[in-house]
Amino acid sequence: MPLFDSTRRWLRRLRRGAAPPSPARDERAEPQLGPPRLVTDTVRLYSRRLLSPFVGLVQVAEIPWARALSLDGRNWAIQYSLAEDGRFPSHANGAHPDVRYSLVATITGGHLTRRAAHPIPIAVHTATDRLFEAINGATPPFPAADRYEYWLLDSADARPLALLQSCVEPEDMALPPPRPSWIAMPAAQLDVPEPEPVQDVYVPPVNYRLQQLIEERAGSKPRGAWFERQDDADAFPPCLIREDWGSEEEQRLCDLYIRRLAPRLLMMHGLPRPVRERLEHAARAHALEVERFHPLYPEVVDDRLLTAARVEARLRRANEAAPDDRSPE
Repeated sequence: MPLFDSTRRWLRRLRRGAAPPSPARDERAEPQLGPPRLVTDTVRLYSRRLLSPFVGLVQVAEIPWARALSLDGRNWAIQYSLAEDGRFPSHANGAHPDVRYSLVATITGGHLTRRAAHPIPIAVHTATDRLFEAINGATPPFPAADRYEYWLLDSADARPLALLQSCVEPEDMALPPPRPSWIAMPAAQLDVPEPEPVQDVYVPPVNYRLQQLIEERAGSKPRGAWFERQDDADAFPPCLIREDWGSEEEQRLCDLYIRRLAPRLLMMHGLPRPVRERLEHAARAHALEVERFHPLYPEVVDDRLLTAARVEARLRRANEAAPDDRSPE
C-alpha cells in the first residue's frame, strides 16, 4: 500500500475522528493529561496505533496547524490544516479536531519536496521547515501517546476482547465511538496461511473466520467501553485481541493471525518480554516486513534473529533487482 494513500485513509478515519482492568472512564469526569511526549523546539513527537483494523503505528511530528506523519520512520507526509472555507488559516492557535488537512510536502530519503502547485502563505513554508528540521533531529520510534482505548467487550465476562480505537487526548473520548465490531486486516493485505490440512472446498480466509469468531464472542448485543491504560497493562490483551479460545480450531485461527501480524505488532510499545520474544520468532518467517518495520521496533529481544531476517531481506531484494544474464537457448 503506498505510504501517502494509506496515510490519507487514516486521516479520513481520524477526522470521523491479571486483575480486571480499570473501569470504563466516565466521560463527564475531569479530563486528565496524557503521557509526556518528546518535544523538539515546541514540536511534539509521538506515535499512535492505526485502527481499525490494526495495521501498525504512525509516527507524528506536530505543531499548531501542521503535522508530519510516517508509517515507516523514513518517508513522511506533511499536512497543513485548512480553514472551513478551504483556505489556509492566517494564524496558529491550535487546530480544531474537525479541521481538514492538506498535503503540502513530503520527505523521502531525507529530502524535502514541497507539493503545492500555487503560492501559499509564508506560514506554511515556516511550518514545513520546522517539521523538517525536527524530524531530521529526531530518531523514531517516538513514545506511544494513545493511552485512551476503546475496547470491544467479551459478552461472557465484560473484559476487553478486541481493541477498536485509541486516542491521544482525553476529550476525544467524547466523540461518537466506533461501531462495536472488530475488523481483521484484509486478506489481500495480510495473507494468513491456512491451517493444515487444507480444505478441499472453499472456506473464507483465516482473517474473516477469526473476525466472525470475535463477533460471536461479543454477543448479539455487542458493547464497547473506554479505558485509560495506566499500570494495569496486563489486564489488556497484549496483541490487541484475546488469545484464550475454547476449541483447538478457534485457538489455531487466532494463533495463525497473530503470528502473521507479528512484524507489525512488534512496533507496539510496552509488550511483555515473553510476548515480544514470541512475536520475533513468528516475524522471522516474514523477512521483508521485518526489514520494513524494524526501525520502528522500540525494543528487540533477540537481535541476532532479526538481523538474520534483515540480511535475508536485503539478499532477496538484491536477487530480484539483479539482471537476468542467462543467454537464451
